[in-house]
Amino acid sequence: MCRMTIRLATCLLVLHLVLAASAAEPLRFTITADNRAHSGFATVLEQIAKAPGGPGAFMISVGDLSPGAVTRTQLDTAFGESFPWYPVVGNHEILVKAGKENPEGMPYLRDYCEKHLKGKVNPGPAGTRETTYSFDAGDVHIAVINQYWDGESTPGSDSAALAGLVRPLRRWLKADLARSRKPWKLVVGHEPIFPQTDKDWESARHVVGALQALSEMACEDFWSILQEQGVAAYVCSHTHRYSRYKPPASKVWQIDSAMARAGKDWKYDTFIVVTADAQALTFETYRSLKAKGKFEVTDSLSLKAEPAAPPQPPSPPAKDPGD
Repeated sequence: MCRMTIRLATCLLVLHLVLAASAAEPLRFTITADNRAHSGFATVLEQIAKAPGGPGAFMISVGDLSPGAVTRTQLDTAFGESFPWYPVVGNHEILVKAGKENPEGMPYLRDYCEKHLKGKVNPGPAGTRETTYSFDAGDVHIAVINQYWDGESTPGSDSAALAGLVRPLRRWLKADLARSRKPWKLVVGHEPIFPQTDKDWESARHVVGALQALSEMACEDFWSILQEQGVAAYVCSHTHRYSRYKPPASKVWQIDSAMARAGKDWKYDTFIVVTADAQALTFETYRSLKAKGKFEVTDSLSLKAEPAAPPQPPSPPAKDPGD
């Protein structure tokens, strides 16, 4: 009887663990972009807080967020001082006036990443250690790239005048993605590879940008890295226009997260909620299309994990030519 009781208790424990694992909540986080610390960003944050599940585990801001200290204060007010935030370098962060960096741009981001992200992320290569990084969250691996790094390691080399995809950055990204065994991989950078018109308003901005002025090889190599390493999506902004686009014959989506300002162009305001578990990755896009500050889901993209390929039998040993 005692043995039966122990066996029953063991079975119940195993069942409990299985049910607990199956009931685990998927990862949830939020993406915003190009807020430029406008006062209206606080309105967007209020709407994010009201969305089902709120802001989730953290927020990624896809560049053009300066003054960074103001953006961080707005996040503190909305979600608390301990709310995790992952900033991305945009073209407005690298601005130089009178030969000096704007202290609220790159100096702030370097200092923020050093104080708040060090030890929590995998740093980028020398020259962009603070502003290129990667991290794991749930079933997702996220790589944040600084497109304004010129590939050197001298002070200020992480804030070149034009965006680029220099070879050292591509080399680091490929190695970083190759090390990850997460079922989902995302890459985040400020400028798009393929600028698109707005999905809802059919207007365009930055149709030809700095990245398009690069050699064709650099852009093709970057995209081939995403494809080869199984990246699900490249998340960008810069255009202030929302779109999602998948090039022909590619499995990688480009998702342009527009802007979040609640200003005069409020109809372009956007935030994206990402949820992920081992089976699915979903992007829900919230936009303020009908009235300023009134957000609703206007687009959704759900990706399903591909089943693992069955193991292949080992190849027979090659015959010795002398046999």
